Amino acid sequence: MWITALLAVLSLAQAPARPALAAPLKTPCPAFLYAAEGDGGWILRFNRQGEIDWSFRAPMSRDVWQLPGGNVLFAFNEKYDPKGHDNPSGVMEVDPAGKVVWRFDTKGQVWACQRLADGNTLIGAASQGKVLIVSPAGKIVREVRLRNAPGHSCMRHARALADGTILVAEESAKAIREYDPQGRFVREMTVPFPPFSVCRLPNGHTLTSGKTHLVELDKAGKVVWSLDGKDYPDLGVRWLAGLQVLPNGNIFCCNAGGKVGFIEFSRDKKVAWASNDKPIHLPAGHGIHVLP
Repeated sequence: MWITALLAVLSLAQAPARPALAAPLKTPCPAFLYAAEGDGGWILRFNRQGEIDWSFRAPMSRDVWQLPGGNVLFAFNEKYDPKGHDNPSGVMEVDPAGKVVWRFDTKGQVWACQRLADGNTLIGAASQGKVLIVSPAGKIVREVRLRNAPGHSCMRHARALADGTILVAEESAKAIREYDPQGRFVREMTVPFPPFSVCRLPNGHTLTSGKTHLVELDKAGKVVWSLDGKDYPDLGVRWLAGLQVLPNGNIFCCNAGGKVGFIEFSRDKKVAWASNDKPIHLPAGHGIHVLP
């Protein structure tokens, strides 16, 4: 018994400590999840006081969601090498207590995930050049082969719409490509930068982020609204990555590796909220999910 107790103590001692901020994020702060690949990789939850109140180890994650009921879904990449494509990877779901309740394992770089209305899970497998649709039993029920070549920059985020259409930010092609529910290519919308995330707006337009830009494209692929991060020098925009449209129409996004980590823009291009611009030891990351 004493051996078991000693192993437990050693395990606890070796467990990585949650990243500690030098100061909370600026308040009032939206509650949100953050996929942080720095400090070894974490899923961090910030409360409305700008403090980290929940965390889970997640190596090299760039996409995260809180599911109805409170469980958290995220993509992960173990033993990550940007030039390698055989690393253990996949998508994991954990409950608020940190118990893994669902997991799908694959190989190669995985950058996107999404739980679908039918209970299946979308997985963006960049190294395979595919979007995988996986059942709750862990079976691949559908594969969407992307037009972009498999590899590190094949894709970033992919999002399924209510009708089964899939939007994919195909980074190196500088394009948002759309595939129908059967996986057939429908169309592409080109942008002048490598896109990272994408969503479909209620008006049928498409919003995408990438590099220093946010861009809204109409149904014909024409730019009808855009924001250039270079117009906000105080924010130190480096790469606008994960994005989410809030109920009030504002756009919340992650400024990956930039001076200010998180920014909320209004549609009239004003900064509605931004996190601290002083060093707070925030791990670098890309994925966000703002909570209700």
